[in-house]
Amino acid sequence: MSGKNSIIITELSCFDIKHILECGQIFRFDRLSDGEYRVYSKDKTALVIQKDGKAEIITDDADYFYRFFDLGRDYSQIKDALRDRPFMREAIEYGGGIRILNQDKWEMLISFIISANNHIPRIKGIIDRLCTRLGERMDGYYAFPTAEKMAERDADFYASIGAGYRAPYLAATARAVAEGFDLDAIADMDGKEGGKRLCSLLGVGPKVADCILLFGYHKQDVFPVDTWIKKVYKDVVGDGAGNNALIRKKLIEIYGEYSGYAQQYLFYNKREN
Repeated sequence: MSGKNSIIITELSCFDIKHILECGQIFRFDRLSDGEYRVYSKDKTALVIQKDGKAEIITDDADYFYRFFDLGRDYSQIKDALRDRPFMREAIEYGGGIRILNQDKWEMLISFIISANNHIPRIKGIIDRLCTRLGERMDGYYAFPTAEKMAERDADFYASIGAGYRAPYLAATARAVAEGFDLDAIADMDGKEGGKRLCSLLGVGPKVADCILLFGYHKQDVFPVDTWIKKVYKDVVGDGAGNNALIRKKLIEIYGEYSGYAQQYLFYNKREN
């Protein structure tokens, strides 16, 4: 149910704001208290309060956040399709409120370049400083900066906000997008072709590309591989041997057309437990 300024969710078996925001797919949010979060995307914000058997998303742009939280999709059907595949029952039981967000492609590109070999508090800090320094000032927060605004700055600027070795990647990728690299065109490609295109940008490797494809494009023929997914792979196949490309390929074969969803349930369960 939604009104002009809020969306109310009363069926919570497939919506848990903690699962959604803390499963590693988004960095721009503040946890205000148990079950209460503020979320930012592009130049928009929403307050999400989940308590007493319901969740309310309070925002000036209900249509945007309806799509952002993927509320038009039946996650019970996705969970039913995955439940009998290896280790999914336990993962779904633990993180059954996860939904894959429909995030802004540009924001995902920059966020996941920053995320490489990094940890969440530091990633959040760099992104926060990036928005504060280059983003448009909104009502009590800052928008995510545009590619054009980011392209005006050089690697030294990005080093100054704590980006470390990623600083030249941010400067070069912002220039590439500002000068015409077409992020929208990737929406029509499969994961393999889209990943190849993204990997032509400085600072984007296969794992970062898979994250961008999953969280920015909702692609399902991807499986971001990190240390936690390597542990999952060892559980699933009984042997941890293999490079990331092989692990990714085998896990996509096992989890099929819902691989992206499977990855998030498995990742969150493994990391938290």
